[in-house]
Amino acid sequence: MCRTALALLLFTVACVPASAPPAVVPAVDHHQHLLSPAGAALVNRILPPVGLPEPLASLLSARVTAWNNAAALRDLYTEDALVLGPESPGWIRGRDDVAKMLSSVFARAYDLLPTSYRIEGSSAFIAGYLTRNAGTVVRPIGYFFVDLQQRADGAWQIAAETPIIPGPHQEPVVTAEDLIALLDAAGIARAVVLSDAYYFDAPDLPAGLADVAAVRAENDWTAEQVARYPGRLVAICSVNPLAAYAVGEVDRCANSGRFDGLKLHFDTSAVDLLNPDHVQKVRLVAAAANRGRLPLIIHARMGGASGREHALVLLNEIITAAPDVVTQIAHLWGGQAFSEPALSAYAEAVEAEHPATRRLYFDVAQMWNASDEDLKRAVALMRRIGIKRMLYASDGPQFGGVPPAEAWQRFRARVPLTDHELGAIAGNVAPYL
Repeated sequence: MCRTALALLLFTVACVPASAPPAVVPAVDHHQHLLSPAGAALVNRILPPVGLPEPLASLLSARVTAWNNAAALRDLYTEDALVLGPESPGWIRGRDDVAKMLSSVFARAYDLLPTSYRIEGSSAFIAGYLTRNAGTVVRPIGYFFVDLQQRADGAWQIAAETPIIPGPHQEPVVTAEDLIALLDAAGIARAVVLSDAYYFDAPDLPAGLADVAAVRAENDWTAEQVARYPGRLVAICSVNPLAAYAVGEVDRCANSGRFDGLKLHFDTSAVDLLNPDHVQKVRLVAAAANRGRLPLIIHARMGGASGREHALVLLNEIITAAPDVVTQIAHLWGGQAFSEPALSAYAEAVEAEHPATRRLYFDVAQMWNASDEDLKRAVALMRRIGIKRMLYASDGPQFGGVPPAEAWQRFRARVPLTDHELGAIAGNVAPYL
C-alpha cells in the first residue's frame, strides 16, 4: 500500500507542469515623454481660418446649411461634379448621385472652416477643415478641398470635392499618472522622462509661439509631474541649444536640483553639425551641462543628415565638452532612418578607445522600425560597440508610437539579438540613475 501511495504521489508530481520562468522585462525605459496641456495645444494646433470673398463665402455657407438636404445640395454642384465618397469605388460622379451620397453619409451637422483659397478667372479652390464644436473649442474632424467653377451668369458651383475623414489626429495630454499606468502594464519599474520644452523654441514655429517663458514652464511642468513618483520617474530638462538663453536655462535646471539630465533634439532645433557656429553654441550648452552634472541625451540626427561626418563632430566637438557626464545617443544611431555610417563611426570610436566614448551609451528607442536587413547590420554594430552600452528605451506612445508593453514586444520580436543579449539590455541601467 505504501508503494502504491508513493507511486501515485510521484505520478501526480510528474504531471504538474513546471512553472514557466518569469518573463524578461526591462528594468528601465530610458526614453519616455509626457505631453502637457500646453504641449498638446501646441502640437494639435490647426491653421487659422481665412476670410473668403463674398461669392465664395456664400457658397460655402450654403454647403454647410444643406449638409443633409439632397435637393438643396444638388443646386450647389455642376452637372458632372466629382466627389470622393467613403466606400468603393470612392469617386461619385454627377450632381444627383453626389447630392444623394453627401446628404446621407454624415450623422450630424458639421462646419467647413476655410484656411486657404485662390481665384483664377472662372476657377477657384477652397481648402480647410471639417469641424464640430466641443463646447467652446472648435474640433477638427477631417479635411476638405473643393474645386469651384463660375457659370456664365457669375454664380459659383462646386465641380469637385474631396473630404478626408478622420483628421487631423489630436494628441491627448499624457500625465505622469498615465505613464505610470503604461509602465505598470509593461512590468517596467522606472522611466526617464524627457521634457518637451524644445518644442516651444523650435525655429519653425509661427511667429509669437517661440517663447523662453514657455520653455521654462514646460521644463517645470515635467519636473512637477515626475516629482509625484519619486523612485520611479526621473526628469530630463530640454532646450534648443541654439537659443540665446540656452546656457541660462541649463544652469537654471541644474541649480534647481529637480533634473537628472539634459535632452537636446538637433532635428527639432535645426542644429547643423557641419555649421561651425552651431557647433560652438552646442559646445557651450554641453559645457554648461557638464558643469551642472547633467548627463546628455541627444537626438543627433538633423533632418536627413546623419552620416559619418556628423558622428565625428559629435564625438570630437560636442561630447568632449562634457567629459564628466554620460552621453546617451538616442535611437541608437541618432534618430529617424537607419544610419549605418553614423553607427559605424561610433563603433570605430569605441574600438579605438576614443576619449569621448568613456561615458558613451546608446538607447534603442524605436530601432525596431528599421527593415530586417538594416536591423541585422545594426545588431552587428551593437555587438562591436558592446551590449553593456545599450539602454532599453521605447520613446513615448505619442505621434504614432506604441505603449511601452507593445514596444518591448516588438523590440524582442524584430531585433535579431540572442536571448542572453535581450536579457542584458533589459537589465542595463544608465549610470546616471
